[in-house]
Amino acid sequence: MELKTDVLALGGGITGLALAEALKDSGLKTLVLEKAGEPGGLSRTARAGEFLFDLGGHRLYFSKPEVRARTERLLAGRALLRPKRSSAIYTGGRLLKYPPTFLNGILYAAPVLFSKGRRVSGAKPPATLKDWLDGRLGPRVHDRYFRDYTKKVWGLGTGELSPLWAERRIGGGFSVKTLLLELFGGKLSSKENAARFLYPEKGIGELPAALLAGAGPRAELLTKAEPLELKFKDGKPAALTFLRGGEKHTVHFKFLVSTIPLKSLAALLPGFPPGLADGIKYRALVVLFAALRRKKALPHHWVYFPDRDAEFSRICELANWSPLMAPGGWLPMTFEFFCDEGDSLWNTPEKDLLSLALGSPAFRRLAGDFETGPAAVERLPHAYPLLYAGSEAPLAAVKKELAAFPNLLPCGRTGAHAYLDTEECLLDAWAAADKIKKHLG
Repeated sequence: MELKTDVLALGGGITGLALAEALKDSGLKTLVLEKAGEPGGLSRTARAGEFLFDLGGHRLYFSKPEVRARTERLLAGRALLRPKRSSAIYTGGRLLKYPPTFLNGILYAAPVLFSKGRRVSGAKPPATLKDWLDGRLGPRVHDRYFRDYTKKVWGLGTGELSPLWAERRIGGGFSVKTLLLELFGGKLSSKENAARFLYPEKGIGELPAALLAGAGPRAELLTKAEPLELKFKDGKPAALTFLRGGEKHTVHFKFLVSTIPLKSLAALLPGFPPGLADGIKYRALVVLFAALRRKKALPHHWVYFPDRDAEFSRICELANWSPLMAPGGWLPMTFEFFCDEGDSLWNTPEKDLLSLALGSPAFRRLAGDFETGPAAVERLPHAYPLLYAGSEAPLAAVKKELAAFPNLLPCGRTGAHAYLDTEECLLDAWAAADKIKKHLG
């Protein structure tokens, strides 16, 4: 089958759907191809029988009022909750609120207050995350709060990760002084630590659904569509062959936006330099949903587990996100296991993952007695871009190669290989839409 569109978007997650919605009044036709059976990507709300669960904890929080207002307009008519954020870290047998309160701030600050030999950041740029942390906070803080959790989440030690991660998620101006001021003030400056956030009553999947509904009649989504190869005309990408329903199709386009992994995009390009994209790496995530009956829910949306007595990194207490997540007296949870696609944890069967989660000493101490019910597993191979030390060079090389095509634009968290949150993905999609209007206008 031969198809034609003005704009082709690869990937039906938040970024691809936000692009389609942003182009609705442009007069341009948009086609979104999604490899999975349903849209949403990492922001999909999954089902397990009567239960709903997100693929990890997703909050809507904003640094720009105009983005918040636009998002609320998109979600108009859908029930929106405004929970007061509550999260914690479980470490050393102690549950510490995060962001810290004045009362437990001293427990966080102790490694700083009693640290010896803390290095002061010099003029030499840090080569690794460990350099960045040691230079600002000292080795005791690094060892207490970052060393083990970083290894669990990323599969690499802090000495193997790029300092770009800290610059993006912690902030370049972070130091012992700002840490102490924020800890004892009980208010951290990052927007991620906002006291309240928006959350759709039926799960974060309401956002991609709203974007799709708002994209209008000139936008189309095709799921279960696997891209095979890009074809060129006059030196530019002009058509894509893809597989759907056991049949090959070809779509001709004027502009291509890719939100799929850079390595996957490179594989579609004939003549792309062999091995150039090998340095682009992602960290995978396995999300385990478990319906439980317990006496009461934990008083938090999520709890982080940096210590080694838990294989998982974080749990989400779904009853605190929305009452619709916990029907009929159940108190279900999701457990997040970070891994690499294809490793032993990735391939662990559901029943064994359940044993790892529910049998964890840390979880049993927190949860108390419980009965188990239905469970489900979702495996996400490209959950997080892996910013390892030295990843800057291969990433720059791939982006330079792609920049030679004026009608091709990598976009979003996965497509641009950048650690973007939901607000930043929306902004990236809207900026891409503006570029397309100028290019095709």
